[in-house]
Amino acid sequence: MIDTPKILLVDDDRSLSPMVKEYLEAKEFSCSLHHNAYDALEDLKKNNFKLCILDIKMPLKNGFQLAEEIKILKPDTPFLFLTGNIEKDDRIKGLEAGADDYITKPFSMQELYLRIKAILKRTEMYHTIRKSISQFDLGKFKFNAESREIVDSTYQIKLSAIEAKLLKMFCEAPDGIVIRDHALKQIWDDEHSFRERSLNVYVSKLRSYLKSDPNIEILNIHGTGYRLLISGQ
Repeated sequence: MIDTPKILLVDDDRSLSPMVKEYLEAKEFSCSLHHNAYDALEDLKKNNFKLCILDIKMPLKNGFQLAEEIKILKPDTPFLFLTGNIEKDDRIKGLEAGADDYITKPFSMQELYLRIKAILKRTEMYHTIRKSISQFDLGKFKFNAESREIVDSTYQIKLSAIEAKLLKMFCEAPDGIVIRDHALKQIWDDEHSFRERSLNVYVSKLRSYLKSDPNIEILNIHGTGYRLLISGQ
């Protein structure tokens, strides 16, 4: 079965956005359309998207603000800005916000399609390279995600598959921050609240495995998730 790439489109232009959705679906993408940031965020919490397309000028919450929340909820999801403003400062602000690209309205549908294809290709290459990295330095420890082992000169422990997957998420996460909902989705493929207790247990186990190095901490971030903090690294 072919995996149809899912795209999240957020644009309050009710005349243009349905045409963009129709075009992308004709190009064999699955496109979820929302006209405000709040509905888009609810969809993002429930689904994994290959790419988010965000209009900058929206009421209540603009594209820049939405992008910041996407980076917290789904830090690996690329996004592209739609903008009617060709000012250099706005373009720079968009790129500084972490956008993979931007396109100025009015735009050619074909140009949008080609930009999307380029972003998805770069993202796939990035994930392929990242998956090939299995060895991480954790303070005094070496962590091998493939063999699921934590070792130092006097210590070696074999992790369970879930423990290794969670620790790898910490090692790969920007600033060591793992969002709770993202972890639940990645590890168990759901966000059910009954899983949160299991996640807490696995975090506690990782803390116990790493506690002999006082420079390593896994901190709770209230209402958000956890952060792996390694002093001096």
